[in-house]
Amino acid sequence: MKENGLLEIIAAHRTGRALDEIISKNNDYQEALVQQQAAFDMLDELELTKEQRSVIDQAITANNHFGATYGAAAYRFGMEDGVRLRVEIEKIICPQL
Repeated sequence: MKENGLLEIIAAHRTGRALDEIISKNNDYQEALVQQQAAFDMLDELELTKEQRSVIDQAITANNHFGATYGAAAYRFGMEDGVRLRVEIEKIICPQL
């Protein structure tokens, strides 16, 4: 996708504050937060060494980054599909355009 194109601008806007407002009301997301906190609490109870905590932190950070970049790419891909679908529908409805 073209950098700083319209879809990129829309995606940047919709994945910020607008998304935060939606997920704050999403039950699945809230349950995932509870599960995440429970998992972190269990890690804290293990009394790992500083080195072990660092390795786990790196793994969690890498996994979070992977998920975030995958989700962002999927979102943009879906937006592109939506725009293409809209253009195709318009061609079917108004073939003279």
